[in-house]
Parts: sequence; structure tokens; C-alpha cells
Amino acid sequence: MKITFKSRTFRFPKIYIPKIRAKLSLPVLQMAVPRISTKLGLGDNFRKIMGISLSLAGLIIVGSIYFAIAGVNQAPVFPQSATYDMNENTTNVPVGNEGSELTQTLALNIGGARIESIIIDDINVGSTTITDSLKIFATGAHWIEVDELLIDNLTAPDFVLGSSEIYELVVKDNKADGNSFSPTLTNGIADITLASTRGAIDLPAITGSDYDRIIIETAGANAQIGKLHIKNLKAYDEGIVLNNLKVGKLTIQNSSIGDGDGIDSADFIIQSDTKIAQSTLTNNAEVPISVK
Repeated sequence: MKITFKSRTFRFPKIYIPKIRAKLSLPVLQMAVPRISTKLGLGDNFRKIMGISLSLAGLIIVGSIYFAIAGVNQAPVFPQSATYDMNENTTNVPVGNEGSELTQTLALNIGGARIESIIIDDINVGSTTITDSLKIFATGAHWIEVDELLIDNLTAPDFVLGSSEIYELVVKDNKADGNSFSPTLTNGIADITLASTRGAIDLPAITGSDYDRIIIETAGANAQIGKLHIKNLKAYDEGIVLNNLKVGKLTIQNSSIGDGDGIDSADFIIQSDTKIAQSTLTNNAEVPISVK
């Protein structure tokens, strides 16, 4: 090898670098994994066993669901036939107690309760196995106090009002198989007024249903009702009884009452222990009527 620098030439000896060749070999590991083979020769028996197992599982599931549903008794919802208990602490519509549904009775125990309204409309009641198709009453020294009580287009074999205090009594445009009106005019009868409905129970209307009877009762405390309307109620075999009421205004109109025993045996009765402050009794005819 030579190098020229400023017209001068320098020579160097050749240097040889030997080639290095290397080969790296990794050892190869070989492992033989033993093969395991099984044979389950069930054939048709296997399919039969699986079919039976699935069928049994299905039956168990269906049976469990059925007995779970059958074992749950849903509480009656108002106004289904049942007994509904209310008191001074009740502010919402209660669920019913089982038992009355066996006789198809709608019973309201309202001792101490304040109720905004009870509307009974387009109802069929009556049975040969009960007494009183509709009974509204209090027991002991207690009262059901009603602001407005309306009975309109009633059809029943008999009607009795007793042991009550009515501020204004209106009886008009009725026909009956015998009338007997003998209320007692009395001073000091209070005009019942339910003003505020705050906290009062707002019951759904009782409409388009059939019962053997309807009972509204208070025991142990007075109860208050803003509006008690009974319209288009049809009763057979047993009649209507109202007792121990204090009412602001009671109207009975457009009704047909009688059991067919003749006008000399009154079926539309307002007893002498019913005390009133004022009354209007007009156009109440006595005619032969037999409600069946």
C-alpha cells in the first residue's frame, strides 16, 4: 500500500486480517407426548338417558312455577268483595282482608276514618242467604257523619231509615208499595259539613259490579264521609237499612220500593226516631210494586 503526500510517496507493508467463521448450533429437544384415547360406547342408550334427564328437568321447573303461583294468595283490591278496615290513621286505600269474598260481600269498616267520598253506582245486590242487601250503620254511641247523602233510582223490596239525625231531608218522586214517613222535627240538629279533605281517604268509585250485599259500618269511633252517593242500585230479596247517621242533607228520589204485600203494609219507612231540622216530602206515590 502506498500514500503520496507533497510529491513524496510512502510505501507500507500489506496487513492481512484472517476471516473468522463460527457456527452456533442449539440442541434440539424432542419429547414424545403419549396419546390417551377413550371410547364410551353408549350409542342409543346415551340419547335415551339425555332425553329422560331433560324431560325430568323440564317437569321440575314447570312444577315449581305452578306451585309457587298457586301458593300465593293475592290480597283483594278495592272494590273487590272483601272486608276493608279503616281508622283515623288511614289516608290511603287499604287492601282487603280475605274471607268476605267467599260470600261476595263488600264490607267497609270505617271506624274513625275520614273519607272524601263513597260513590256506589250501577250495582246489583241481593241473595236468599243474607240479611240486608245494603246496610249503613254505626254501633254503640257512635255515628257515621255525612255531609251529603244521595239515594237516586234505587230499586229494592224495602227501605228503612231509623235512629238518625238529618238536618235537611228531601224525599221526592218515589213510588212504593206502601209509605210510612214519621220523622220527628227537632231543634238543635247540626248541619254536618266536611270542609277540608286534607288527609281524607279518596276511595275509587264502586261501579258496574255484583255483590250479595254491601256493608258500611263504624264501631268504636265516629266516621266522616264527604259525599255518599248511591245511584242505580238494584236489590232483590233483602232491602236497605240505614241507622245511626248524622247527615247534612239526605235526598231520596226516583226510586221504586216494594215487596208486593200491598200498600197497607209499608215498605218505604222513615221511623219516628229519625230526627230532622227541616224536610221536603213531595210526589211520593203508593202503588202496587213487587221487586223480585
